[in-house]
Amino acid sequence: MLLKLITVPVIIGAVVWLNGVREIYAVIMRSSFGVIVAAFALSMLAVGLTAAKWRFIIPTIKVAELLRTALIGQFYSFFFLGQASGEAAKIYLISRQSGSVGGATVSVVTDRLTSFIGMLSVSAIGFALSSSQYPLQLQQGALIGLTLLVAVLIALRHDAFFSRAERVASWIEGRTSASSSTVARELRTAIQQWHIATANPWRVLAGVLLGAVVHVVNVLTFMVLAAGVGVRVDFFDWCWIGGLTSVAGLIPVTIGQLASGGALVALLRLQNVSMVDALAISALMIAVNGMLAIVGAFLEWYRLRVRVAAPTQSAVDGI
Repeated sequence: MLLKLITVPVIIGAVVWLNGVREIYAVIMRSSFGVIVAAFALSMLAVGLTAAKWRFIIPTIKVAELLRTALIGQFYSFFFLGQASGEAAKIYLISRQSGSVGGATVSVVTDRLTSFIGMLSVSAIGFALSSSQYPLQLQQGALIGLTLLVAVLIALRHDAFFSRAERVASWIEGRTSASSSTVARELRTAIQQWHIATANPWRVLAGVLLGAVVHVVNVLTFMVLAAGVGVRVDFFDWCWIGGLTSVAGLIPVTIGQLASGGALVALLRLQNVSMVDALAISALMIAVNGMLAIVGAFLEWYRLRVRVAAPTQSAVDGI
C-alpha cells in the first residue's frame, strides 16, 4: 500500500510535467457521457460472462453469487494490493459458500487458466490478421504463452496427475498431527474440484470459448473509449493490444492498474497514436475499471453490514 501511495503521485506528476494536464483533460472531454455509459455496460457484461463461465467450474454456486464475488474481487484488486488481493478475496468468499478453501482456490485458478487461454487465442488471431507493423517478439510471446497454458491444462487433466495428487494426500493424511489431516482433507477437496472442472472436455472447451468472448467484449470496450476521443485502431490490432494489456495487469501486488495502463499507452504508440491521446484512453479505461470497483465496494459494504447485523438479529429472536 505504501508503494502505491508513493508511485501513483510520481507517475501522475511525470505525466503532467511531460504532456500537460490541460491537453490530456481536453482529449478526455471529447468523450461524451454516453460513451462512458456504453463502456461501463460492456465491462459489466464482461464480468457477467465471466461469472457464467465460472459456474462451469463450480456449478454448486449460483451465477448471481459468482457475479457478486467477481465484482467484490474487482474492488479489492483496484483499491488495495493489486491482482493478488482481488484473487484472495474471491477465494475467501467462495470458500465461505462452498466450505472448502482448496476447492475455492482450484475454481479461481481454473477460471483464470481458461480465461487466459481464450484471451491469448483471440490475441493470436489478432496478430495473424493485423495489417499493422508490430514487433514480432510480441506475437512470439503470445504464442509461447498460449502453447504453455494449453500444455499445462492437458497435463493436469491426465489420470497420472490425479493418482500422484492422491498419493500425496494419503501421505499427508498418514502423519499424526491434526493439521496434517486438515491439509489432506483440503487437498482431496481440491483434487475433487479440479476433476469436476476438467473431467468433461466439452465443459472445458465451453469455458475457453467464453473466455474468448469475454476478451472480445473487453476489446469492444477499448474501441468504444478510443472512438469517443477520436482514435481509430483496427479491431484485430485491438485484439492483441487488449490481450497484452491484460497480461501486464497481472502484476500481483500494488501496481497492476498502473502497469496495464502504461502497457496500453506503449502499445498504442506502436499504432502511431499520439502520447496525449494514448494517455487519455488509458485514463478512461482506468476510470471504467474504477467504476466497476465502486460497484464491488458497495456490494462488499452490504455483505459486511448484513454479516454484522445477523448475530444481532439472532440474539433478538432468542429473547
